[in-house]
Amino acid sequence: MKVMKLSKMIEGKQILNDVHFELKANEIVGLIGRNGSGKTTLFRTLTGQYLPDKGEIELDGISLLTATQSKSELFYIDEAENFLAPYTLKTINQFYRTAYPNFNQDLFLTLTGSHQLPLHVNYHGLSKGMQGLFNMILAISSNARFLLLDEPFDGLDVIVRKDVIGLLLEHISDNQRTALIASHNLNELENLADRVLLLKNQTIIKDYRLEEMRESAKKIQMVFKTKKIPSLVKEHSRLLTIQGRVITAIFEDFNQDLANKIQTLQPVLFEELPLSLEDLFEANLKEKMPR
Repeated sequence: MKVMKLSKMIEGKQILNDVHFELKANEIVGLIGRNGSGKTTLFRTLTGQYLPDKGEIELDGISLLTATQSKSELFYIDEAENFLAPYTLKTINQFYRTAYPNFNQDLFLTLTGSHQLPLHVNYHGLSKGMQGLFNMILAISSNARFLLLDEPFDGLDVIVRKDVIGLLLEHISDNQRTALIASHNLNELENLADRVLLLKNQTIIKDYRLEEMRESAKKIQMVFKTKKIPSLVKEHSRLLTIQGRVITAIFEDFNQDLANKIQTLQPVLFEELPLSLEDLFEANLKEKMPR
């Protein structure tokens, strides 16, 4: 699926602007951004709840804006506007069997049975965790190629969260499917995602392939003889913290040449620390070091 130059305004406010990215088969992609950055608007636009003001969404070279039958290749439950609440799980199952022509009913019954989800109960009667588990079962059973998951781990206890993640990993890897996951649980997302898209200022500002990022990006803790931050460090890094003379920063394109140049400044301390997705998130949302 390709998203090209996608823009959306709501009530005169620009929410998305010139958004570009591509989703490929058999990958899990994280979507991160601060509250109000437009993640839910992006999901709603991808699935046709909102019409974009500009741009294109293509699946297999065909526009999703006109080929509405292809929408069954996308799965999304809008938690903010969730219509499922008053219905029984059996009725919801019937809705989704109608909406998704490749819905795997045998798998749905197997998974709801093995996780002890009684089909006669209403959705709103389930705990938050059981709702999340049921949503994941629906997503997997839909056989949609693209699963758009908005905070799927929110409110889940450890046991249910492991069940949800286990289901996702098993059925993504076995069926050449793709998941785009918006989550504030960055530690969980870091262990799952192949790539991470960072949404800021109405657009995608970063597309991190995590394995490649870990090869080039470094988190360094430094202390210099003076309190002044060297211009070389300012120019090549993003600040995380300054505590006294202790500087912690991320260098997204760190190499031996840069390391050698920093060493010529004779730092009192120069130590590499473990780099997390949370560090990247924080660094990109902070301004660069003052000049």
